[in-house]
This record gives sequence, C-alpha cells and structure tokens, in this order.
Amino acid sequence: MTIKRGFRYGSMVATGLWGLCGWPGLTMAEQMPQSEPLRSAPLGPVEFVELPRLSNVSASDDGSYLSYILSEPDWEKDERKETLKVLRCSDGQCGETMLEQLPGKPETGAIWRPGSHQFVVLAETGKNDDEQAYLIDPAANESARITDHAGGIRQVSWLPNGTGLVFEGDTPAEDEFSKKWRIEAFGSDESETLYHLDLATGEARAVFSSAGIIEGYSLSEDEEHLILRQRFDPQIEDRNSAELWRVSLVSGAAQQLTDNRYRENSARLSPDGSSFAFIATVNALGEPYFEDNLFVQSVGDAEPRLLLPDEPLEVLDIAWDKSGEAIWFVGNSGLRSQLYRVRVSDGSLTQITDGDHALRDWLYNPSTGRHLGRFANGAKPGEVYEINPRSGKAEPLSNVYSAALSEVDLPKQRSFSWRAADEQRLEGLLVYPLGYQEGEQYPLVTITHGGPRSSAQFGSWNASRYISVLAGQGYAVFLPNHRGGTGYGDAFMRDMVGNYFRNAHTDVLSGVDALVAEGIADPDRLIKMGWSAGGHMTNKLITVTDRFAVASSGAGVADWVSLYGESDRRSGRTPWFGGTPWKEGAPLSSFRSQSPIFNAWKVTTPTLFWSGKNDVRVPPTQGIMMFRAVRDTGTPTALHLGKGEPHNFKRPRNVLFKINRELAWFAEHLGRPAYKPDLPALEPDTDEAKDTAKP
Repeated sequence: MTIKRGFRYGSMVATGLWGLCGWPGLTMAEQMPQSEPLRSAPLGPVEFVELPRLSNVSASDDGSYLSYILSEPDWEKDERKETLKVLRCSDGQCGETMLEQLPGKPETGAIWRPGSHQFVVLAETGKNDDEQAYLIDPAANESARITDHAGGIRQVSWLPNGTGLVFEGDTPAEDEFSKKWRIEAFGSDESETLYHLDLATGEARAVFSSAGIIEGYSLSEDEEHLILRQRFDPQIEDRNSAELWRVSLVSGAAQQLTDNRYRENSARLSPDGSSFAFIATVNALGEPYFEDNLFVQSVGDAEPRLLLPDEPLEVLDIAWDKSGEAIWFVGNSGLRSQLYRVRVSDGSLTQITDGDHALRDWLYNPSTGRHLGRFANGAKPGEVYEINPRSGKAEPLSNVYSAALSEVDLPKQRSFSWRAADEQRLEGLLVYPLGYQEGEQYPLVTITHGGPRSSAQFGSWNASRYISVLAGQGYAVFLPNHRGGTGYGDAFMRDMVGNYFRNAHTDVLSGVDALVAEGIADPDRLIKMGWSAGGHMTNKLITVTDRFAVASSGAGVADWVSLYGESDRRSGRTPWFGGTPWKEGAPLSSFRSQSPIFNAWKVTTPTLFWSGKNDVRVPPTQGIMMFRAVRDTGTPTALHLGKGEPHNFKRPRNVLFKINRELAWFAEHLGRPAYKPDLPALEPDTDEAKDTAKP
C-alpha cells in the first residue's frame, strides 16, 4: 500500500513555492479559505470552558454498550465534574442508559468483562479516599463492591476468560506502627503487589510481590502470563532503571526479559507468549533521546529489533493483532496522528486512517477485531468513532458536541509550510480569523507547543490555547512545529541535544516571517503565547527580539540550573546540556547560556506570566524570577499564580480567568477596543457569583 502523507521528512522532494502554495498541484485559490458570511456567533470563553470533554472510552465485546467519562465544569464548586456515561448501542446508534446504582465519583472508565455486559469501575469509598472495585450490571441497574484492599487498588484488568481480575495494590506493611508515625523519604515510592481476584469465591491472592516498584503491566491472551515493568530504586526520578519481567499467573514465577535501561513503555506479550513488543525512546543501538520507537523482542533474547527504523513517526500506543503476525499502533506524523498496522516479519507498513485529525483514546479488542477511538479535528474536540480496519473509514458512535457547537462559528484550520533560514522544511497549523478577508492583515497569535517532545495537531482544543476563541476575536493563530518536537523523525527531534535553543526559536520566527510575507500577519501586531515548553519558548523569544507587541508565558523556565534541581523530571532534560549541573566539570556555561533569566534585561515586550502554585514540573519560582526580572526593566508585566493548580490549570475559574486576562492584555497593548470579560451566569446572591465577578 502507498502511504499517504500530509507532511513527512525523508519521503518528499521539495518542489514548488513554499508557504500557502507549498503543495504541488494546488493553487492559491484552492488552498486559501475564501471569505464567507458568519452563520451565528463565535465561540466565547465561557462556552469554550463549558465544552464537555470525553475520555476513558471503552465498549462491551459485542458492541451493545459504549462507555466513556464525560467531564463538565461546575462553576460553583470550581471543579470539573466527571460522570461515567454508558450508552446502549444498536445498528450503529447509541443512546444513554441511566444507571442509578453507580458508586460516587468514578476514578476510571468502565472496564468491561469479556463476553459480558457487566463492567468494573474504580471509585472512592469515602474512607481515606481509597479506591475500590465495583461490579456494575447496566441492564439490571445493579452494582456491588467486590474489593476491600487496604490502601485501595489500581490498574485493574480482567482475565481474558472473565473469571477474575488482576489488580495492583500496596504491599501490606510489616510494621503498621512505624508506617503511621514515620516521615516518608523524599521522592520515593512504596513497594507494590499484583493480586488475582477470583470472582466466584471473592478471594484475592497475591500473584507477584515486587521488592521494588511496579510501573504498569498487561496480561497475555493465553491467560497464563503477564508482562510488567518494575524498578528497584525507590527514587521516583530513576525511572530508567525499570526493566521488563514476565510473570506466571499460576505460580508467580518471574523471568527478567530486559536489562538495558530503556524504560520500555506499553509492553505487550504476543498472543502465543513467545515475544513481546514495546515503545522506547532509543535507537537501534540503544542510544537515548530518540523518537518513541517500536521494538519487538523474543523471550530469551538479549536484544530487541527496531521496527520501522526509517519511518519518521512517533509511536504513541500499540497492540498485537489476534494472529500475532502484526502490530496495530497509533503514530504521530506531526500535525496528524493515525492508525497504522505493521507486519512483524518484514516491517511492511499500512496506514489505516487518513485525514486532518488526531486519533486519541484508541482501543483495540483482539477477540472481536473492533477498533474505537476519538478523532479531534477543527470541528469537534473528539467524538467516539468505530474504525473499519480494512477501509479506514470511521463511523461516529457518540454525539456529544453537536448541540454545544451547532450555534457557533468555528475557524478554518489548515497546514502551513515554510523553510527556515538553513532550508529546513517546517510546517505548522494555521487558524484563520472568523470573517477572514483575503488581502487583509490580521494580528497573529503564535502559540508554541509543550513537551518539547510533542507537536501541534489539527483540533488543538487545549485549555491553554483556546484557538477558536482567539479566532472569534479577530486573531489569526499560528501553531508552529519547530525542531525538537516529535513526528518528523529522529534528526528533527534530536536538534535540541546539546543546545535546546539551537534552531527551535529561529524556526518559530521564520514561520512568522513567512506569514507576514504572505500578507496574513500584521508585523506590528504579533503576539506570543505558550505553556510549559511553550512557555520556555516564549521566555526565550522575548529576550532575543522586540518584534512581539505583547506576550503571555505559562509555566516557562527562567533558570535551567534551578529548574533542574527543583523539578520532578531531570533525566529527559540532561541531553540538552551535556550533563547534570552538579557533576564534576559540569556544563554550567551550557545551562547559563540557555537560561532566559540572564537576558531578561533586554525584554521590552509587555508580558504576562503564569504558574500553578502546586506545579512540581516547572515550579512557580521560575515564573516569579522571570516576572521580577522583567519588572525591573520597566516593561509592563504581571504574574498570576493559580491557587491549588498543578502543571496545567484544572479549575474552571482559573482557566476562564486566564483566557479573559490574556484577551484584555492583548487588546490593551495592541490598541484595540477594551475587552469585556466573559463570565458565567451564576445566581447573583451567591458567594460564588460575587467571587467570580471580582477583577
């Protein structure tokens, strides 16, 4: 099969004019959206935050039931309420089933019993917030608690024959007194045990007790083994020490399968148990910091085999097909992610799905051959679809967003390609403002992605981006995929090795230049935004150029040395600098030269800074440092610390405040009419309404 590629390195010869006419055979008129009257109203900030979100998609074996977690904001409680939705399906049509016997807040989606219409969910019991398993029968509208494990349980899986469950739980403490009275060591985890619950007897027995930490497992189809990843160093940071083991479900005997420090992800045993597949960020030689690659290894062999060594894809999730001859996987090719199938024997690749979308929450059932997933695109954040693996066509099973989005106008999204100064070919997502008129220049909001090991994709409904709201306010939006991101091959992603800002920041600027040259972006009304790695990029750009009229930086770095010491993640950052900052002969000059704080005296761009008070990935001290440094220059700036927020803002009010604050900030510094904040309709006499209305 010929693989259709929207944009791939190493598989296309550069021809023709780059930019909006970058694709051979397409004219400017065919690629550029023409102006058209607006049907109704743009998506507002409140409407955006109130959009429901779907996750944890699953289904019964026969397809009679579909389930997912639906999340919606509760403005008064300032949280997102999660509800388990179970839909009865027939002839491709699904309608909601009311379940009155569900336990409280579900902590997982429905885990369907093989060959049955029953499922298990984990829910908090109310006692010490421990999560226990509940068996649900939606047809009978009945539920029963089936576990009572001290400390709660995690990672529940059904045996393929449906007679019992495997779950992960804490290993019972030998000295309960000392456990209650001691202060835990910083950055360490407790040892864990895997248990088998016999549904007929209700008894749970230990299958495998780890002397270390179990970091995930999966069951084999032969019902005899499981594969797990465990590490013996209790320090959370040393995750690369984790290795794969095969464990007998009958005897508990364990066989170590790997000894390589690859930190294998998504490990799966083949149907016959003779081999296993996994994802790892290494190359064929085992060298670190490469794309997420797919490997296969025979049980007993010392080394794995890299499948698809020449394909510039980031492998996101995998599953063996029923025959064991091939592996299904979701692959990221930059702006898009699709379903693929690769034959294990020769590595021949078949792309199954196609289109301008990102495939998420993919689920494959080997016993039935069914594929489910959510497709996020410019029209919707992600309905649930069933995918035909032969034709690649997808049929919708859910209809969550039609009502919410039927009365709003959404912007056009398309790929935009250009060349960097060194002729490197690049692409990004271009979002046109509503009411776009060809030939008119627009204020341009450039939003760089997080990670940096990720990419901007079609859809991009992230709370930190809100591109549909920006387009409704008359902004063009540009999400460039700069070097250092994923989906474009190893060389592209490894550009940051040795120097985080070798090319990434100039890639972004060259993309902005291309949009100015095309007459879309107004060079005097350029805006920069980003969160996490996107915040790193924003902090860098405001220190090297004054071209941006205004900026907003979320969870961005100020000083790489302090971030390296404070953050919960370090090993993945080490390659950017050539070593740790505390080793003998440390590359401190590399850390310093790449830290925006030391050039903050150059900043003239009015900039907002954001951090979560509880962020352990990029602690708020980074935002505080950048804010204080920029404030000392006399440049307009402000810092907002989200109370109770982790690395990404979760609370609806904080998400909404950020959107309103940024829109007002942009309008002020671009000389646009003053922006009026959009607020939810709450009862005016409630404390919640009064608090929300405060500036």
